[in-house]
Amino acid sequence: MAARDDAAATVLAAAVTALLGVGAVMIFSTTARGNGPLLSETFLRQMTYVAFGLACALVLIRLDYHLLLEHRGLILAGAAALLALVLVPGIGHRANGASRWLRVGPVGFQPSEPARLALIVFLAGFLARRQERISSFTGTFLPAAGATGLVCVLVLLEPDIGTTVLLGAVACVVMFAAGCRLAHFAAPVAGAIPVLAFVVSRGYARARIEAWLDPWKDPSGAGYHIIQSLVAIGSGGLFGKGLGASQQKLYFLPEAQTDFIFAILAEEFGLVGVTAVLALYAAVAWAGLTIARRAADTGGRLLAAGVTAMIVLQALTNVAVATKVLPTKGIALPFISAGGSSVVVMTCGVALLFSVARRSGAAGDAGPAG
Repeated sequence: MAARDDAAATVLAAAVTALLGVGAVMIFSTTARGNGPLLSETFLRQMTYVAFGLACALVLIRLDYHLLLEHRGLILAGAAALLALVLVPGIGHRANGASRWLRVGPVGFQPSEPARLALIVFLAGFLARRQERISSFTGTFLPAAGATGLVCVLVLLEPDIGTTVLLGAVACVVMFAAGCRLAHFAAPVAGAIPVLAFVVSRGYARARIEAWLDPWKDPSGAGYHIIQSLVAIGSGGLFGKGLGASQQKLYFLPEAQTDFIFAILAEEFGLVGVTAVLALYAAVAWAGLTIARRAADTGGRLLAAGVTAMIVLQALTNVAVATKVLPTKGIALPFISAGGSSVVVMTCGVALLFSVARRSGAAGDAGPAG
């Protein structure tokens, strides 16, 4: 493997390990209570999922990613089937007005999480095979956009607007990296805008938009999460209150260990801690893009670009929600938030990056392929 590939893989491994460590510390701190056990059930469950995710990652690292690209249709069909099952009454687990979970015995998972990887694998394999016709709208762009639309619609029906938008964004990154013409994006984007506008104009989505615009209009209702998140971030100052010293986690900020863990991180470690964590995500972005640029072939390049976009865009979205840049969404902070489905899929995504990096080294130091 070339020296730059070695450096990228080393930086990636160090950054992801550090983020998982931060996640363990923050989940321990956020869920610990003075009158409860030292290690909460949430913390122990999350560590189990981390261990499972790392075990899956070890398998994927050794697997030739070309095998996944070759079976892209089957992988996407399986992901779509799981998404459809979520919508079936009596099979999908419904909570808080949405049906997003499937349960196998005591274990529950969100099919929308693995669907992200499945869509990336499909697009990477499909578009790599269509490089000679990459500028064709009907032969290349339309099938890719159709596959993306199918997954997005199934997720939107749960409903999960945040994940739907993220899926579309990641898909656009992969298609753009493959060389699809920018003009071709106009039609699906124009079609998606009125659909999303209709969805967010009603029900819980509309309430979240209104709370985002003016959280103080309903401070004890729809605006509560945003207000408490901003209080936590602002009270952290430069160096924070210290590990375990958060006040907002004490039943003031709901979902503190999941969607709003960034706010607790800011409260306990301040601007310095937040900057360090953001630097770790920047390191993941650099390493992922470097691996993509030096991939042995187009399929590897697109796969690495898609996985990197998945991690980085989700991290940015979570931070934007916690800081009121975007309306409230149920989006986890990668590697840090509590959530088994998320941490397993993210670690598997990182494993695919390592798989691409290993094959680029095996192909020699001739520079980027594709």
